[in-house]
Amino acid sequence: MKRIKYLVISAAVLWGCSSDSFEQPGYYSTDASSPLGKAIVEASAGYVAHIQEESEVKLSRGATLLKMAYTNMDGHAMRLFLFKAVLGPVSVRMTLPGDTDATGSLQKLSEQASAIENHSVWTVYGAVSGGAFSSSGQPSGILYHNGKSLGKESAEDLPFFAVLADGQAVCGDGPGFAEISYKVSEAVSGGPMLLQGGYVLAQANVTSDARAAVGVGSDGNEVYLMVIDGGDFFYSNGITCSDMALLMKGCGATEAMVLDSGSPVTAIWRNERRIELFELLNKPSDRGVEAEICDGIAIVQR
Repeated sequence: MKRIKYLVISAAVLWGCSSDSFEQPGYYSTDASSPLGKAIVEASAGYVAHIQEESEVKLSRGATLLKMAYTNMDGHAMRLFLFKAVLGPVSVRMTLPGDTDATGSLQKLSEQASAIENHSVWTVYGAVSGGAFSSSGQPSGILYHNGKSLGKESAEDLPFFAVLADGQAVCGDGPGFAEISYKVSEAVSGGPMLLQGGYVLAQANVTSDARAAVGVGSDGNEVYLMVIDGGDFFYSNGITCSDMALLMKGCGATEAMVLDSGSPVTAIWRNERRIELFELLNKPSDRGVEAEICDGIAIVQR
């Protein structure tokens, strides 16, 4: 009873800070309205304890966006943003500063997305921040764009996400990258791995933080890009790797990994009702300011 009471009080605080009032402080629910939301709640093993608000938007044929505000089992406010891409109708590509095939500089993800549209035939529907990087704009592991290697030649200690020349996506342990590197079009290192073969992996890191993650479906034709905000008690408190694995499994991924954590974590989407076409979806943990980053992963369409 104490846990339920704490959950309800925390949910009431969360509601009070949003546009909606919490009219029934003695009631909480995990009923989701969207297919993605329902799948995530059912697979969360009780981690999602209350849904404040949730919506699923179709961005284009093959691309959807789920936005969810929820309270976790510890009574903490949380915010989730999830892109689902069905490859074929849409594609997944890396973003870089100025849409160049070079590293060594940093740029906001929203500006990287604009550069893609200005310099190519691609339309960008949404994107999340990519892998870890240095202050000089060098990726911490592998980075491929347009079939070119722009980072380390190998990073066997780091998991990877890749899109192959045939359009399929792969996510796996670092040693497996050498076997497919000759047919990689886009790729980035990350870590740790969250899921392998549909199984949730044990995690050494138990801290909660803002995190971005990528997952791949069993046939390699579906990609999931997820961002969880952190650093704000009344908005979103961050997530552990173990809990993020549950969410990634729930949305449909069988292989998944963390991309990066902390203040660089960013999610944007295409909002044609705004003068600035690409809108920041999340609230980055550095006082809500969009960080300059090395690379990102975008959902695009010709």
